[in-house]
Amino acid sequence: MVLDFIINILLLMGIISLFNLGRVLFKVRKMIKMHKDNPNIQGISIVNGEVKVIEKKPSEIQVIQEELPKVIDEMCGKEVKEADAYRVVIDGKEHCFCSWECREAFINKEKKEGV
Repeated sequence: MVLDFIINILLLMGIISLFNLGRVLFKVRKMIKMHKDNPNIQGISIVNGEVKVIEKKPSEIQVIQEELPKVIDEMCGKEVKEADAYRVVIDGKEHCFCSWECREAFINKEKKEGV
């Protein structure tokens, strides 16, 4: 009788725990969907059942943006972040461009000069 009571209490606690876990998981999912386009998110914290988004500090964001190397477009002379540049390798040398149009114009120019 006492053993049955203890087992029932443990089962009830387990069911309540599973319910709370599901509720928190849905909160986390909702927060992720709400902030999916924000590139400054570092993570999500859950404290006492409250779900919060952890964002990078503005000073950290600025430092990251300043550290990105830049290259000069050979067609129009525009400065572009190296990660965003369109690239082509001709004769073993890499050339970087600000847009697909500049890249294509450079390739066409190289073909004409090579003929």
